[in-house]
Amino acid sequence: MNGLMGTWTAKRLSLIGLLTCLMLGGIGWLPSWSHDACCARLQTQQENPPKQPELTERDKQEIELGKKVVAEIEKQYRFVTDPALVERVNRIGQTLAAIARQTHTEARWGEPGPAPFEYTFRIIDEKDVNAFSVPGGFIFVYKGLLDVVSSDDELAGVIAHEIAHADHRHVMALIRADNRVQQSVLLPAILVGLLGRLPSDDFMNVALGAQLYRIAKVSAFSQEAETDADLTALEYLRRSPYNPVGLLVFMERLAAEERRRPQIDWGIFRTHPVSRERVARLRQALQAYGIPIRRREVSPALRVLAVPVQTDQPDGLYRVRFEKIDIFEPADDPQLGSSRERAVQLATELNRLLDDGVELYEVQLAPDKQGVMVRGQLLVRVTESDAQLAGRSREEVAAQVREALRRLVWSESIRLMF
Repeated sequence: MNGLMGTWTAKRLSLIGLLTCLMLGGIGWLPSWSHDACCARLQTQQENPPKQPELTERDKQEIELGKKVVAEIEKQYRFVTDPALVERVNRIGQTLAAIARQTHTEARWGEPGPAPFEYTFRIIDEKDVNAFSVPGGFIFVYKGLLDVVSSDDELAGVIAHEIAHADHRHVMALIRADNRVQQSVLLPAILVGLLGRLPSDDFMNVALGAQLYRIAKVSAFSQEAETDADLTALEYLRRSPYNPVGLLVFMERLAAEERRRPQIDWGIFRTHPVSRERVARLRQALQAYGIPIRRREVSPALRVLAVPVQTDQPDGLYRVRFEKIDIFEPADDPQLGSSRERAVQLATELNRLLDDGVELYEVQLAPDKQGVMVRGQLLVRVTESDAQLAGRSREEVAAQVREALRRLVWSESIRLMF
């Protein structure tokens, strides 16, 4: 089964065949994303829901096909029943599904939305970082994915992507595209071989060439479907209480993971665009919509934190840190505030600077060497109390803070280097 990162899982579903599980997608009407505006709009939609379109015969056939695939999935997988996890996925999923059913979206590949499906969401009890959509509105999320996402915003991005696959009927379009390729290429090639009485080796070469062409065409269609799902997902998210930047942050994480793995050129067998290309496309779309890319608003894992030095003393000393980088431990100061207040203020400012794309050369010592400046503004002023707490001179503490900040900025630049 093709996954979010283009990997292969050991279990193959016998009925899916060409219904390759499409993993981690319109037109724009809103100038930017606003949590309050989206929540108000969603509440209005829930209080005055529009009349849902009736299912056509084709819709019913697609749903019946989906049910058959689901029956096969149920034979081969166990499902998570934890009430909290089930509630979380269903709450996010149904919020986005309601928006998808009410939103007209342009299809870059497939068919425009909305489709009148009643969506269902289930959690497969496997460690894969994956999710997939089955025709008719059946969405499956792997437990491993829930362990990786760091916020509801990220999870909403993944679920919106899968809803887009169903809404734009991508799997059905892939089936039709595959049938057209078979009829236009594979069948004629076989007939040429048979009627032309080609030697067996030549016949096999003709058949193989036609089959490889078929794979290449369907893989290209699949990549177009992924791009459409990414961008259509943003349309749902912009109308939801979830920040669309969550989808970008999740895709950036996949791109970073892809970078760390051995590079394999799948060629005609690639069914997903390269993750870094998807990241670039999402960034461009968010910028076009005027949505600020504040990654740390949607991903706690990326935030610089102010943490107590001793966890059992929440009113004691605080330290500013990011992962294993200890940045600064401020002392209480009668003018600047308590250790906690100073640490929280610094962490907040660092998160803003990182989201704004601060660079290494912008982190400098103050002229008196007793503080650190960023972009020409004083960020950290090392007091005598800070120096005494660290057991060093003010200049030494300032130099240490500068180096820690440079490590922080460097780690961020490496994370975003695809």
